Amino acid sequence: MDISQLKYFIALAQTRSFSEAARRCGISQPSMSHGISSLEKQLGAPLFIRTRKSVIISDAGKILLPNALQIVEIAEKTALRISQLETGRTGSISISALTTSCAELSRTLKEFTRAYPDILTDITFTSGRDEAMAMSESNGDVHFAVREMVPEGELFDYIVTHYDRLCVAFPADHPLAKEELDFSKLKNERFITVSQTDGPALRKEIQRVCEVRGYKPNIVCQYDRAESVLLSVGAGTGIAIVPEALSSVFYVNNVVLKQIPGDDALRTYVIAWQKNQQNPAARLFVEVAKKIYMKEKSDRKH
Repeated sequence: MDISQLKYFIALAQTRSFSEAARRCGISQPSMSHGISSLEKQLGAPLFIRTRKSVIISDAGKILLPNALQIVEIAEKTALRISQLETGRTGSISISALTTSCAELSRTLKEFTRAYPDILTDITFTSGRDEAMAMSESNGDVHFAVREMVPEGELFDYIVTHYDRLCVAFPADHPLAKEELDFSKLKNERFITVSQTDGPALRKEIQRVCEVRGYKPNIVCQYDRAESVLLSVGAGTGIAIVPEALSSVFYVNNVVLKQIPGDDALRTYVIAWQKNQQNPAARLFVEVAKKIYMKEKSDRKH
């Protein structure tokens, strides 16, 4: 027996009419009669008692009916799950993200979950080094990162999500925290930063900003995370240059941030993915992200 035959049987058992059952199944009445007869032959028992005026389910048919309903339901659910898996509507997606991308990750994830509630998401927050390595080693499906971290070449694509600005962070009780930012006054200040190996992109941006302003920082301490840098500033160890967004995800109430003016102090954040992405769920996530951020880009133009 096959699923089609069971569907014919169920339709006939429910309608007690060959013509109505055939119409429900979208086939001709002779095809319905042939399907039922073939099923009865396979089972070796009549499933219906046929008269000129009615179709009555037999005792054998009564035994088959609940099992047929269960078999068809399982088959249809299985087919649906396989179809959803192939189209990405179920499954899982691996996301890695910088902590400074939390707001955009949360926003995109909310829209994605609303559209595809059955897809599981695994989120890993990374440092600059770990994020760069995740992309270079093709670990993870989607990356919330800084544009400078995206590997050169044709393997990755990305969309811009937002811009952040670098700031000079002062201890709240520092005299310069109450003044307008002036790099010429920072010459003798103790400077804290992320290490070159642990935050290559951020360290490069800090170096660029300092060189343009003729400032050579007096580095007294290096950390592997920007969060540690901000915490150390709050403790009065020195000053630092950090992304402004860091203060929104790692609150330190004894730190004052002074924005660094100029386009060179802007950080460009992106969502990046491999162009040959094989995970259907990840492709759906990218589609949702594109709708959000491409629309914003279009709205800004108008």
